[in-house]
Amino acid sequence: MKKAAISLLTLTLCICMLLCTFADVALASASRPKVEWTYPVSLTALQSPHVILVNVDNLLDKKYKPSPLVKVKGIKRATSATVELEETTLNALKEMFEAAKATTSYTYYVTDSKGVEKEVTAEFEEGMVLYLKSGYRSYGTQATIYANYLDRNNGVDDGYVAKPGSSEHQSGFCADILNKKWAALDYMNQEFETEVEAIWMKENCASFGFILRYPKEKEDVTGISYEPWHFRYVGKEVAGYIMARGLTLEEFTTESQTALNDFLSRGGDIAQQMEYEFLTQNAPPESNILDVYGEDGDPEVSLSL
Repeated sequence: MKKAAISLLTLTLCICMLLCTFADVALASASRPKVEWTYPVSLTALQSPHVILVNVDNLLDKKYKPSPLVKVKGIKRATSATVELEETTLNALKEMFEAAKATTSYTYYVTDSKGVEKEVTAEFEEGMVLYLKSGYRSYGTQATIYANYLDRNNGVDDGYVAKPGSSEHQSGFCADILNKKWAALDYMNQEFETEVEAIWMKENCASFGFILRYPKEKEDVTGISYEPWHFRYVGKEVAGYIMARGLTLEEFTTESQTALNDFLSRGGDIAQQMEYEFLTQNAPPESNILDVYGEDGDPEVSLSL
């Protein structure tokens, strides 16, 4: 007896019907919580350890050490010393370095001394190359760096070096990044902001989950002088929100905590909201049967990704 052949389109249709069934079950389970979360950033993103605020008012414990902490390999470094970063941060940093290397031409705008904005295009024959200057530092290392800086600076704390416990470097979530010219120097200053690599990083860092941690004219908020080389990993969703609005992590933390307090005061449930976000964000793709038929007479199926 000759077995009936099942066409590829028929098989695809069956799979899509199953996906739709699974999607319906998932969405049914993910019934919208009674108390609505209205803040533009998901509650899930806010619960990430990568958004912790580290500054003089929010110190890390002397024994704090990120985990997993891994050695940096496979990217250019401005130092021969071993550099370590928290693993997720390092993976995101590699993506940013690779994207820079793939950039052979970059157009940006600069303002001259007369206040006139001009368009400039930089060409990179072999791609833009970034150099990692530093990553994770232990509490003890930061204490030594801070003490040495005060000795060199006549005991004056001018906001360029963080006090031990208040340094983001201890979190393992940040990196100092330079170009080849500045990587060869034994110092860093704000003039780095005019380099095309600094401009590119500021304009593109959010795509990889990073923010410019200590922006210009925000020293009164961060307590740290402007550092055009210092980038902090917070995840793509949070980074996109912060950079689009020109916020500091301090301002974002205050704003998002206010939203969270309001949510809880209205009876909101954190676990329920996070479950809802997980199910809705991971539901299978929607499918639709089109009024178009293949050669075998089966209807075509469209997947909405």
